Amino acid sequence: MDSKLEVLAVLLTNRCNLKCIYCGRNENKDNSCAKEELSADEWINIFEDAKTVGLKKVNMTGGEIFCRKDVLEIIERTINLGLDVSIETNGTIITEDQIKYLSKFKDHLSISISLDGIKKETNDLTRGVGSYERTFKTINVIKKYDIPLRIITVLSKNNYEEIPELATTIHEKLGLGFRLLPNIIEYGKGVEANETESVDYYKINKLMNDFYYDFLRKHSDSKNLSLELNTAIIPIDIYQHSLCPWGKGMLGIGYSGKVALCHVGSDNDLFIFDNVKNTPISKIWKENKKLKKYKEFNPNKLKGICGNCLARNLCRGGCRLHTLMKYNGDFYAPDPECQNVYNLGEFPKYAMEDENKDCFYEG
Repeated sequence: MDSKLEVLAVLLTNRCNLKCIYCGRNENKDNSCAKEELSADEWINIFEDAKTVGLKKVNMTGGEIFCRKDVLEIIERTINLGLDVSIETNGTIITEDQIKYLSKFKDHLSISISLDGIKKETNDLTRGVGSYERTFKTINVIKKYDIPLRIITVLSKNNYEEIPELATTIHEKLGLGFRLLPNIIEYGKGVEANETESVDYYKINKLMNDFYYDFLRKHSDSKNLSLELNTAIIPIDIYQHSLCPWGKGMLGIGYSGKVALCHVGSDNDLFIFDNVKNTPISKIWKENKKLKKYKEFNPNKLKGICGNCLARNLCRGGCRLHTLMKYNGDFYAPDPECQNVYNLGEFPKYAMEDENKDCFYEG
């Protein structure tokens, strides 16, 4: 329990102006959540307290954070605490005046914008009519003010064919970062969207082998390209993928103060530890017994293919949020993504501790 809490992923609001088909948030709370949101002063007090246990960076997301009128104040005051800030936005309601103001802090600020197609029709099918034009207008304004910017794309049946053009345009032509999420997380609306909109493993693998792996290799020196696939199923020479520090160096906080494994899980009791209105974040990090179970997670107890994977101590079984929701709260269940690849007979043998071991898991 002595590790440092270096990152907070905070849900500043649940309000959003879009209705994306795979969104994981609880949209039923849209109309009432504004009155439950923590104030700017409350957020700053949380960050000041978290600095005592190692906080270095705050990732601010939503909903859509620019639904909050005081969002610029929160960002500025957070940076003035000596913290780096990354913000996630859909880019459809932020104004040029707001972007110009934020440019003062660009040495300690980065922005991620969601875009799900290089064509208007493709993006708007997923994210709503008119979102493409507004998003691209924002992208160009952010480029004008030279704020570090990354585009995030969720792979679906709608945009599958456009990924090569999209990635190339974003990174090579516009000089921006690009993050590809090949799988739809089965949380919130993502449960249904995963059934109707997701791409199967064989098509994902074809896209990776035909284009994206070589694209990453071509730009191997770039720090702003990434792929959200689990470590073991990515070729060993590809390093541009992230490892979620859940329970190890990160916590999430929901808009009303609920402290959870990550911001996405801040509306689910499986992942909620306490509320900052009741207990300081530093005390939760040091003493919370439910959190301790996650912090002391033992990868060697993982089931299914994850228990036989040589990368298990690195990725710790992948996203626990996805796993526990998929497998009815089984704490040491395997990551659904990797288990599916194993069940298909496609899990890399070089990543197995014992390639002859039966790693069946039903859940």
